This record gives sequence, structure tokens and C-alpha cells, in this order.
Amino acid sequence: MTRDAELWRLDMLLDAAFNLLGVLAALNRVYFARFELKRLRALVGKLEHAPPHLADRLESLVHLPPPEAAAELGRLVVETRDLVLRELPDLELPLRRPPGTRAEPWRI
Repeated sequence: MTRDAELWRLDMLLDAAFNLLGVLAALNRVYFARFELKRLRALVGKLEHAPPHLADRLESLVHLPPPEAAAELGRLVVETRDLVLRELPDLELPLRRPPGTRAEPWRI
């Protein structure tokens, strides 16, 4: 059975992308406001610490098939976490779920 949830899926991808940008902007001490973002590449160009090809990879999320988009987003989360830990080694950074894991689907 396929889900009829494309808008929800895209919303989750965009929300995650904006959260990653927020973390990276904070790490780089660059101003970021989600509602003002009009030039992704200009913002990413200011980030000294960022995953490689960040703008292209973020934009690709909405065009990739769902499994590939989820995998790419997972890689971006791991790379961002690693950057944060490298720059702020004393920071405790608990994640609700370890990267690469998924919540179990509900059983009816």
C-alpha cells in the first residue's frame, strides 16, 4: 500500500533542511531566518563550516525519490553533527535516534 502523503513528506524534508541550515548558521555565527531565506547559495557561501556541496544537496532533496531523499538527508545530518562536534568538542549532542535508524511503524 502506498501512502497518499506527498505534501507531508515534502514538508518534513523542507523542515529538516531549514533545521540543518539553522544549526550550520549558528555554528558559523551567521544570521539566518527561515522566513527571509531567498538566496540559499549566498547563505551557504558564508558558511566556513558546512557539508560539501550543501546547496545542491539540499535542493536535490525535493527531487529525489523518497528513499534516496531520506538517505541523503541522513548523510547531511551526520555530516552536520560531525562538524558541530569537531568545532565544539565539549558539546553534548544527544539525538533522539542515532543516524541511520528509523522509527518502527505503528502496528494496527
